[in-house]
Amino acid sequence: MRVRFLAALMAIALLCVPASATAAPTQVPRVIGGSASSIDQSPWQVLIVMRGVSQCSGSLVSPTIVVTAAHCLAGFSASDLRVWTGITKTSDRSAAQESPVASAVAHPSFDSRTFANDIGVITLSKPVDLLGKARTIALPYGVDALTWPASGTPASVSGWGVTSPSGGVTSDQLMRADLQVLAGPGQPCGQYGPDLDPVQDICAGTPAGNIDACQGDSGGPLVTQGTVPFLTGLVSSGNECAKAGYPGLYSRVTTFLPWLTSQGSIPAAKPGMATNLTARNNGGRVTVSWSAPTEAGASGTIWKVTASPSGQSCVTMETACEFDSLPGGRVATFAVSGTNAFGEGSAVQLTAPFVSGLTSRKSGASITFAAITRLAGLSGKPAIKVTPASAGICMVRGSSVVMKQAGTCVIRLVKGKARHSLSVQVF
Repeated sequence: MRVRFLAALMAIALLCVPASATAAPTQVPRVIGGSASSIDQSPWQVLIVMRGVSQCSGSLVSPTIVVTAAHCLAGFSASDLRVWTGITKTSDRSAAQESPVASAVAHPSFDSRTFANDIGVITLSKPVDLLGKARTIALPYGVDALTWPASGTPASVSGWGVTSPSGGVTSDQLMRADLQVLAGPGQPCGQYGPDLDPVQDICAGTPAGNIDACQGDSGGPLVTQGTVPFLTGLVSSGNECAKAGYPGLYSRVTTFLPWLTSQGSIPAAKPGMATNLTARNNGGRVTVSWSAPTEAGASGTIWKVTASPSGQSCVTMETACEFDSLPGGRVATFAVSGTNAFGEGSAVQLTAPFVSGLTSRKSGASITFAAITRLAGLSGKPAIKVTPASAGICMVRGSSVVMKQAGTCVIRLVKGKARHSLSVQVF
């Protein structure tokens, strides 16, 4: 009989035990042998509660997709599930951290008797705000699934499960434990023998036991560190908890990458470069906008725009940023780059075809050409004109620009191939 069968019985019981109840000592998934952690260390960690009674964990892999164990979803509908992101303690749950569930899908070949294909996906009805505590984690695209992860690879597991092999209540505090992969793909592990499925299982823990996941940790992340943290496995099954010779068994994520990719837009690489970068000056407020790349790497991208020479920056998940107080008299250069779970993509720069900043003048006042040239940071005598759209607001008179009425006066400066403009607000 496969050990998976015993583990399946244990993990199913796990799902039926309330967070405040005492669990039987032979049931699985939890973090045992770990220590108190913070969501800052595992910002992709998701708490899943089923029908208000049982709990699992999951991992955020895009702003709308959570990966968890199939046995956490089997027998439940989307309306049975509640999901929270960005929390360290289960008692920190609030409406602000909760994400409504649109759908929940267990792998179509999941076997509740053996725990084969123990992986599932929850799709959220609106994107998680990645500018707060929550972040996504990278899936292991591009690794050699025949050798990765190798035996001895350091790993970590985290969750809110019970913290003792003898059971007890689930933890309010997020717990985390360091362990290691104990067998590479296709290698035997502990005393599982032929019951270990080398295609689907990652065996991780310590040879002596004592560190493991347990009840309430199901579906949680087994993470290894490469160039970035990778979601390497999912807490699935095992023979009891932290038992010597029987490390935890984790669903091997590389095996299920094709299926996961079919479930929605999940980043597979760093974000590409932004395109169609433009900057518009509207009365001194500069709006920088761009188009996001269409490849998979664009999903869940956090964009950063840095203005030079001021050093001001804007961080957003949208494709536009506004700058209200850029210093006057300087040509602004804006650098736009995107970051996701795979790292930061290449930046693209735009030198704005106008002088940033705002000079305030009252109606009837005038600004000399010399002052305008100085504000623009130019030398010599550029050609200075008022744009046609500003003709009702201001006008050129002699060697000055005269403010006629309230509004925004846009002044063009042309010197050789250099073209600039200066916005002057009339109050």
